[in-house]
Amino acid sequence: MNALLKHAGTGLAAVLVGLALPAYGNIYSFSTPSGATSSDNEALNATAVFTTSANSIQLVLTNLQSTFSAGQLLADVSFMASGVTGGGGSVSPSTASYINVGDCTPNGGCVGARTSAGAQNLPWALTNTSGSNYHFTRLGHPAAAGLIIGPSAIANASINGAVHNPYIDGTATFVLALAGVTGSTVISNVSFSFGTGEENSAPGVPVPIPAAVWLFGSGLLGLIGIARRKYNGIAMASPVPA
Repeated sequence: MNALLKHAGTGLAAVLVGLALPAYGNIYSFSTPSGATSSDNEALNATAVFTTSANSIQLVLTNLQSTFSAGQLLADVSFMASGVTGGGGSVSPSTASYINVGDCTPNGGCVGARTSAGAQNLPWALTNTSGSNYHFTRLGHPAAAGLIIGPSAIANASINGAVHNPYIDGTATFVLALAGVTGSTVISNVSFSFGTGEENSAPGVPVPIPAAVWLFGSGLLGLIGIARRKYNGIAMASPVPA
């Protein structure tokens, strides 16, 4: 009986530890400043979420802005990864949906039909620019295809039609393999670029991680302690076989 209880308690603790203490380290979230605009006075709105782990950074890029012109397409992000130097290369999205935006009339401003572009492999380029500074971009590729477009909106000719199709629809997840990254690597100095030639940029503003995330982890750790105390109490109360 005691062996069964011990096995159950240990198994529960292991599950809870696995949930509360994932393989990832720190999470760093950044967004464009409130009211950010392009050189044409068009709104810009994007986020970048970095999650560090051993020799790897998971990066989720999202364009939240209803996209009227190509100058609002999310094209790249720059960042600093503390204590990491070198590395880079071609990185395909691990998760992304590609779409084509059709032409329409009048071409100056209308809603082009969005249709699935099917499976695509349009990698972005990761470059170490200096020291611990990195540049991650889709620019420099033919027709600037594979940029991240925001939600549907009335769009001009730079969006509608086959000019820059296909686009990544809304968000994409990338896994950046970088030797030397650890769970304690700090991500900072983030900036975004928009457009087909980096004509528009905006600094990345740190977004605090919600307290609920930390409370969730703390709560699970507390459950581990309760499970262990209950097991110890049962073990002490059980009679010792003769």
